[in-house]
Amino acid sequence: MTTINYFPHSAQSNYHALTAREERRFHAGFSLLSSFTFSKAISNAPQYRNSGGITGSENSPPQNSFDLAADRSLAYFNAKLRWVTSAVYDLPFGKDRPMLSQGPAAAILGGWQVSGILQLQSGYPYTIDYKGDPINIGGGSGGILVRPNYVLASNGAPVDPNLPSGQRSTAEWFNTAAFVQPVYSFGNVGRNTMNGASLSNLDATISRTFHPLEKVFLQFRAEVFNLANHPNFNLIGRVVNDPTFGIVQNQLPPRQVQFGVKLGF
Repeated sequence: MTTINYFPHSAQSNYHALTAREERRFHAGFSLLSSFTFSKAISNAPQYRNSGGITGSENSPPQNSFDLAADRSLAYFNAKLRWVTSAVYDLPFGKDRPMLSQGPAAAILGGWQVSGILQLQSGYPYTIDYKGDPINIGGGSGGILVRPNYVLASNGAPVDPNLPSGQRSTAEWFNTAAFVQPVYSFGNVGRNTMNGASLSNLDATISRTFHPLEKVFLQFRAEVFNLANHPNFNLIGRVVNDPTFGIVQNQLPPRQVQFGVKLGF
């Protein structure tokens, strides 16, 4: 059997957002920029080309290529809430500063600057899929095309796959028992109906600048990424009949520290 991939330009998308911004321009050695976004991105565009290829863990083509309207949902890049704040502060010590402007204290404490960037963001959505072709739609044995059905509770309502935050773990991020293999028809689990882990990250820098000559400066910097060493989980196993289903598979980098020297003239 020969497989033919056909990629038409037929998808649709829209994006709406509410943004708020606060800025304090540099004054008295301090500046602040804070921006908040509340948004919603909707699309029915298939995710053919995500990392991993057609059988990759993040690939999610439509179940029915002849009905893209059924795949209208949150876009995979939708970030409902995002708040980014950056600040810079020149410490008020040293020559030409309001405090400790003379003497040994000025020489030791002068020229220091601290800055940081705080990012807070809700998680990206993802799709629960079934590997293989249990409903015989011609997707091949290795493709990730079919979606499962929700397990029904005793009252006939679908079981909620989301776990309370206190019950989540890296071994089971959501209720893996809430899904079951479809039989003779497309699964009823929608596209991008699950939300990934949120992001919380603080990067900080502390630096000191010297002026050995009038038009020359030398700066020593210490930069810390993910200062709080907060675990920001990334890829979560989303294929029902895969051993990694519901398991956190990786995370963004932990705390990293680097040092640098900058010469300006």
